[in-house]
Amino acid sequence: MSDEILTVFEKETAAREKYIYFVCGVAGALFAYIGKDFSPVHPLTCVAILTISAMAALALSLAIGMAHIQCFIQALSKNKDILVNKDDLKKCNMSIFKYKTGEANYTRDLMTGEEPTIEVTEERIKALTAIMAQNQQKMHKWVRGALISFTVCHVFLMLGFLLLILSKFVT
Repeated sequence: MSDEILTVFEKETAAREKYIYFVCGVAGALFAYIGKDFSPVHPLTCVAILTISAMAALALSLAIGMAHIQCFIQALSKNKDILVNKDDLKKCNMSIFKYKTGEANYTRDLMTGEEPTIEVTEERIKALTAIMAQNQQKMHKWVRGALISFTVCHVFLMLGFLLLILSKFVT
């Protein structure tokens, strides 16, 4: 991966993180703002029901936003694992290429310190390929969870805003 792509990826990741932190901050601040002055009385009026509903929607937005952050972190972690596996796979393929062309191969087995045989290297390639496939499935699961939670977080935030505005106009 080129340095330019890596820099853009880092900036995009930082922007996403800042944005969801902002959304969670807004939801938490609105929840606190509503809750500081709110004291429901019995029987509940229409305004009280709307205010409680707005607080519930904002609390859900905050909780789901925090779940999104966790999903996003897990997806990035799996992506990192995949990149490490790709690098190892590249080294194994280069080792086999050097073995077949008769070039000097400086790849050593960490346990024995000796050059691994071509069979051992091919087994390592199979194992790495299987691990990469598993990590890719897990990464896709976490990305899907992050996208869903991102959308649901915004829905509840908007719902909380609407209910809050509605509660101020209904008397």
